[in-house]
Amino acid sequence: MKELYTVGHSIYEPDDFIALLKKNHINTIVDVRSTPYSKFASQYNRETLKQYLKENQICYIFMGDLLGARYEDKDLLFDSGKVNFKKVQETTPFQSGISRLNKGITKGYNISLMCSEKEAFDCHRFGLISEYINKHLNDIDIKHIYPDKILSQKDLENKLLKKYDKHIDYLGLETDKKPLEQAYTFRNEDIAYNAITKEGDE
Repeated sequence: MKELYTVGHSIYEPDDFIALLKKNHINTIVDVRSTPYSKFASQYNRETLKQYLKENQICYIFMGDLLGARYEDKDLLFDSGKVNFKKVQETTPFQSGISRLNKGITKGYNISLMCSEKEAFDCHRFGLISEYINKHLNDIDIKHIYPDKILSQKDLENKLLKKYDKHIDYLGLETDKKPLEQAYTFRNEDIAYNAITKEGDE
């Protein structure tokens, strides 16, 4: 079974972030932020981070243009203005990004997706990217890195079902979507970037 990790840089001190990566044997960071800069932690601005990772023998690859979560195209939005993850997953850039990831993992690189959110549950790396990979590439085991633990995609899916339990149509009276798919949609609507208000994920 191949593995793919995810991590949020949050406001970790650089040395602590590097230690977290090395603890989990990560040698390649794939930055999935649409805008690879931080208002609150400038040490994670693209050029600074790339250099620091290089000094620690960790490769940096920017893929926020392919796997990011910010879109303005009305065809990729809900009526509310929020980004519709399902529609993003169907785009050529997203599919290209997934293909590149899969090739890198297959070649043996120990890859972690990186975004800004410390909590994967609140980030598109879980609800958009990992959801797609888990569903369509079953030979990849997804692991979410936290300072004191590793959570699997299944762990977060269980949390997802629990959070939206009261809103899920288990009997299928109003939708043909399975309970887990419904829960992912609810999470999508809660965390996604809003092209109208310019708020949300990342």
